[in-house]
Amino acid sequence: MSRTDAPLAPVAGSAADGPAAQLYGLLQVAGMTLAMAAAAIREVVPRPAQLLPFPVTRPDLAGAIEVRGAIIPVIDMGVMLGLAPARADDGIVVIVRHDARVTGLLLDGIDGIARLPETALGALHYPDDAPLYRLAAAGFLHGATRGVVLDVPQLAAMPGLPLVPDSLAGQRESHGASQRGGERSGDRANCLVFRAGGQHLALDAHAIVATLPESALTAPPVDNELWLGTLAWNGMAVPAVDTLCLIGIGTLGRMPGCSAAVVIHVGSKGQQQARVALLIDAVDDIRQLPRQAAASLGAIGVSGTGARHALVDVAGRPVLHLDATAIAADPRLGEVAAMQVPLAGSSEEPGHARASLAGGKGASTTDAWLTFRLGTARYALPLATVEAVLPGNQPTLPLAGQFPLSGVFLHRDRPTPVIDLAARLGCRCEAEGAEAIMVVVGMAGQRRAFLADMLCSVERVPLQALRAQATSHQLPAATIRCRANETWEVLGPPAFALATQADEAA
Repeated sequence: MSRTDAPLAPVAGSAADGPAAQLYGLLQVAGMTLAMAAAAIREVVPRPAQLLPFPVTRPDLAGAIEVRGAIIPVIDMGVMLGLAPARADDGIVVIVRHDARVTGLLLDGIDGIARLPETALGALHYPDDAPLYRLAAAGFLHGATRGVVLDVPQLAAMPGLPLVPDSLAGQRESHGASQRGGERSGDRANCLVFRAGGQHLALDAHAIVATLPESALTAPPVDNELWLGTLAWNGMAVPAVDTLCLIGIGTLGRMPGCSAAVVIHVGSKGQQQARVALLIDAVDDIRQLPRQAAASLGAIGVSGTGARHALVDVAGRPVLHLDATAIAADPRLGEVAAMQVPLAGSSEEPGHARASLAGGKGASTTDAWLTFRLGTARYALPLATVEAVLPGNQPTLPLAGQFPLSGVFLHRDRPTPVIDLAARLGCRCEAEGAEAIMVVVGMAGQRRAFLADMLCSVERVPLQALRAQATSHQLPAATIRCRANETWEVLGPPAFALATQADEAA
């Protein structure tokens, strides 16, 4: 917790995660993270180049701001808390409401929203004269983020704090009675407003697990128009997707590097451990938006998903309010979410230092070979390169238009590309589903998997370097002759679309 040395003590009566977890906006000022109940945040607006004067004298009063015709006083939270003043450029003003009155808080930025159960909160103890003595309701720990939960009623009750009537209070009452502390109010919902590829989007807060600031985006194991990489979050490598591609309005065209993101649940309630990160440019706002289609400017549907995203007016700007239920149920996200793995990963590395095949260095002429069939064609692999033999009906993320890759599946907590070996070799795999056999191999420092019809035997016989066989004209080959006097073609890295060190040197 920045700039405080107050110890964090457990709060009595902690509740479990779930319904007890409340939604908070995460705000930044002078290096400190502040959490404020989302229900108390009316909206977030950019700090104007110049604030208006306001007829109150306070050391922390920065001025005033005009929002839809109403003049709202603005307090510099950095100064109020005895920290550095909020920055003058790219700052924000958070409009806070309490008992039908509002004030503005000048801050450095907004990190997004977080769901904090009582188990994430701890009591803080400050000296009586410390600025946070009355304002800090608790300390919190959310992932790697530590900060202070602001007590909004205590803030509103501070002597001399300027508050003005909430000009939007009547409009909210017309939409239904507010549910204090909840995420929804009548036909409106608390939403996170953000930008992705320059487009203004919003998503219901109840669908969001976490918001991530600019983080390292690592490349996925395969090229995919939707799956752009992975982001580290809460000890997991979470698949990150192209948000615009997902909702059918374009593409981010983002290469691996850094990106902010919104982490969401995918699937039904029974599958809530599956998560995906939606890549975004930045968080703009937290505010209530209409839930009914009648309040929208229009709708955008995505073919094949059942989604209808509502176009709503936010401060005179069209914002696409995403259909959270349809996004969570999108089968494309379900397939990508299955690639979520622990950051630690497996200590096992795929076949580094495997002997190169078809006459490569380091291969013994009497190695053990695993023989298998694809249709009527016979093939062999060095047994030392075989990492696993599995049923053929493994859950797989299909890939279209990337021959010879046909999909990706999760093996030992690592996304493993599946190659259409039969098509690449010009033959046919006749078995399907559980009748087929998934073979995982490690070659040239990489891992690949393929489907086979049948595993035949393990042979310990010499390798015979030959020219290409008729079944794979484009590939160099070697063979073995087994005990039954049958010839089996030995497959090397080229069969699996892998480059050897000799190929790279050439």
